[in-house]
Amino acid sequence: MQEFILPDIGEGIVECELLAWLVAEGDTIVEDQPVAEVMTDKATVQIPAMYSGVITKLHYQTGDIAKVNQPLFAMDVSERQHKSLASPAVRRLAKESGIDINLIKGSGTKGRVMKGDVTSNALDYVTRNPSELLKMEDQQTTRTPVETTKMRGLHAAMAKHMAHAWASIPHFTVSDECTMDNLLAIKQTLSAQFAQADIKLTLLPFMVKALSLAMREFPIINASVSQDDEAIEYHSSHHIGIAIDTPTGLIVPNIKDVQALSIYQIAQRIQELVKAAQHNQLSAEDLRGGTVTISNIGPIGGITATPIINHPQVAIVALGKIQRLPRFNEHDEVVGVNIMNINWSGDHRVIDGATMVRFNNAWMQYLIQPVAMLTHLR
Repeated sequence: MQEFILPDIGEGIVECELLAWLVAEGDTIVEDQPVAEVMTDKATVQIPAMYSGVITKLHYQTGDIAKVNQPLFAMDVSERQHKSLASPAVRRLAKESGIDINLIKGSGTKGRVMKGDVTSNALDYVTRNPSELLKMEDQQTTRTPVETTKMRGLHAAMAKHMAHAWASIPHFTVSDECTMDNLLAIKQTLSAQFAQADIKLTLLPFMVKALSLAMREFPIINASVSQDDEAIEYHSSHHIGIAIDTPTGLIVPNIKDVQALSIYQIAQRIQELVKAAQHNQLSAEDLRGGTVTISNIGPIGGITATPIINHPQVAIVALGKIQRLPRFNEHDEVVGVNIMNINWSGDHRVIDGATMVRFNNAWMQYLIQPVAMLTHLR
């Protein structure tokens, strides 16, 4: 008998959610065969078997949180254990009935265990143990007043990460509103050209590029606090994270080296990351190493927000929806203007309010007058 220990997946990960078993108890497997699919806060990976043999015990159920360096499953590496022939559906029925399918004598061809074999064994067990029938009846009639769902996977990881960030980082927020008319016009002009390359152009690539250009003037925004909280680490590369809403929860991949990319390249990379996130195909590298984060709540309909910093970063911005609002022009005339609310949260240990306002002014200037942004080839 051999216990399979869940190996160290890396990146300091100590636990993961069991998404699916790719085998069942009693299955004969070969070395390197995928046995389970697990999800960490970084990525989804498959766990392969280290030996050939027969699965004797699965220590977790789907949805459970498995611990690194703890037994994941047990197997008989001698391959001498009897294994009944049965379909996956029959095996599942036996498991749900609490019956070891390998102890059932099958009535099908070549001894295959059929559904009726499992139900008759279950009925025989209950007949010999009438107290079990009472337990089953109690389970069927019991009603709970509150339905609960355990936080797991990305939801659980995000909860832990955000709780840690909120408790350990002294947040402050700077808000402003940005005129978007010129940027909207440029987007409209370039959309057809980008569409020829199968890229749906949004405002986000311009905002990402403008952020990188502004951080050249204010490198403190692209910094982080060291693990011992005693030093500020300045990053030369701009790995800008974009928050993406997926069916399994919020996830924040990042665009690597934005300072070296054109707006076209940024738009292409955003489209790739969104598609991978929606299909749960992001790699660990896509999620690793972000230096600042953009959260765009506008498409959903939000106007303002107070975002929580993505530790160990020191700044995050939340972008609201664009609204057509009345404003006074330089002649005191009321005109309609496209306005977007901007909300920055900063780490007050690293950034002071005046610096954040000056940085935000520099960033917004690129959005208000985007021609200046387009003059930067890189």
